[in-house]
Amino acid sequence: MLPSFWIALVLAAGLSGTPAASGTPPPRQAPAAADARRAAAARALSAGDLDRALALAQRQLEADPGDRRARVLLARVHLERRDPDAAYVELRRVLTASPRDVDALYYMALATAELAGAEFERLVALAPDSGRARQLMAESLESQDRARDAEREYEAAVAAQPDLLDPLLGLARLKRIRLACEEAVPLYERAERIRPTFDGAYGLGVCQQYLQNDEVAAAAFERAVKRDPKAAVAWVGLGSTLTRLGRPADGITRLQRAIELEPRMGEAYYALGLALRAAGQPERAKEAFDRAEALGTR
Repeated sequence: MLPSFWIALVLAAGLSGTPAASGTPPPRQAPAAADARRAAAARALSAGDLDRALALAQRQLEADPGDRRARVLLARVHLERRDPDAAYVELRRVLTASPRDVDALYYMALATAELAGAEFERLVALAPDSGRARQLMAESLESQDRARDAEREYEAAVAAQPDLLDPLLGLARLKRIRLACEEAVPLYERAERIRPTFDGAYGLGVCQQYLQNDEVAAAAFERAVKRDPKAAVAWVGLGSTLTRLGRPADGITRLQRAIELEPRMGEAYYALGLALRAAGQPERAKEAFDRAEALGTR
């Protein structure tokens, strides 16, 4: 299965460009004639007569270059002919003129998936044991919920290219998820030395909190919220850690910030309840706990 980020990456590439004009467009034809030509092309496509479908779609676009439905139809023909590059060109033209065209977006996703798949296969063929190839395989396995297999591929990627940040963070994340934090911490620290990121700081905070190294956890969460002030999860981590450090008033302000960002985050209300209880405000704590329970957090 192809990693989903490849699809998004290729889909995002170049959609802001504007196709070059090709002279003065011909007069718009009668709607009935356009409908008939598109219908004939669609029937040919459904019947598997790709040459005829291609010719009819192209003829319609010669008559009306601005016909988005005909251009999408032409892209579909190219996809059936295993020519995703040509399909991408046509769909890009549609999306440049109409970025919210649902049909064009759908077929663009198919075209970019094929393009990304081809590039992935090319990378694996050229450098099967490279860090990037192993990283992509790990991401693919992770998207299939095969975490253990993904972890092995991330490890191979890190072994192949020790300074490659993404697989290092991916490996650390998978270890953190299964609570192997003693293994994850050195990976996050190594990642931070390569390049400081939100993921690195937040992952360190979570792991150090789990290991009850609260001072270190609080410092890591502080770095995380500075790098991404809109990350509610990092504010929850910081607020709950400050509460554990005996600073509930500081914890309350951080947890309230998390709730401002994510009003339906039950974990934030639960952590706020703990902070309020530690601050000697039992009635407000009960309100926070009730809200957390209503949101499905116990």
